[in-house]
Amino acid sequence: MTEFDTGASYRTRQNRYHELDRRARRYMGAVFGLLGYSAFSNFFVALAALVGAATQSAVNLGGVAISLVLGGLYTFGALRVWLKDDTRWWPVAIPACITLGLSALLVLVGRPVIWPFVINIALLVLVPLRRRAEAAAIANQPPSVADAFAPSVNTPPTQAE
Repeated sequence: MTEFDTGASYRTRQNRYHELDRRARRYMGAVFGLLGYSAFSNFFVALAALVGAATQSAVNLGGVAISLVLGGLYTFGALRVWLKDDTRWWPVAIPACITLGLSALLVLVGRPVIWPFVINIALLVLVPLRRRAEAAAIANQPPSVADAFAPSVNTPPTQAE
């Protein structure tokens, strides 16, 4: 009809936006959950190594340090994903790639590990999916009431005297 007809088209766009936003939030929850699990498990491994060292005479400080650094990187990535709603790739990809490299090294040594491969490959797959879903949700965001009161782009700027 006219440009003032905001009936079904607005509701359809709003429903589409909410569906895309739900998808982006699901991806964000999955990335945050995997990062949180990885951070917790790395900190737990470091704690277990230190507690185990109390009952034994030797401690592997290199392994404890690697676990603490990886736990810190995973925690940083989880905080960026959850609190900052960050869609950049590096807070997730750096600890994931380090862990994949260490897991590949363990496979070459003869101690194969499966779960770090699965978790970190899932993280690396979810990052671009989440970024794409977030961009689609932003692109399909319906106009708000505040947009009606915003100055027009075609209005000339006022001169301050």
